[in-house]
Amino acid sequence: QPDVKFISVDEVPADLKEKEKALEMAKEDLAGKPDNIKDKIVEGRLKKKFEETALLGQKWLKDEDKTVQEVLKEKIAKLGENIVIRRFTRLTLGEGLDKKDDDFAAGVEKELAKYRQ
Repeated sequence: QPDVKFISVDEVPADLKEKEKALEMAKEDLAGKPDNIKDKIVEGRLKKKFEETALLGQKWLKDEDKTVQEVLKEKIAKLGENIVIRRFTRLTLGEGLDKKDDDFAAGVEKELAKYRQ
């Protein structure tokens, strides 16, 4: 999963777009191509990249066939109210949980010792 930083592609700052465009234009695989072709290739790459870092383009957790944008539109249609996502927090499964570091062999030995007496 890419690192989601923006709610929509429209929120990507112009300076970041320019910086990424300059980096893409300098890539070796575009060398020798005409400028108009380069622009189209770079535009496509950047569009894909920014869509991957936008929340609304992400797959919906409960139904991988839908995006967050599609589920949002469904909820708006169902409720008849305009819903706007203003902020979000990304959670990672298991984040913040302390994992016990037990010695499995010692645990088995301890359990077996109970029955040996």
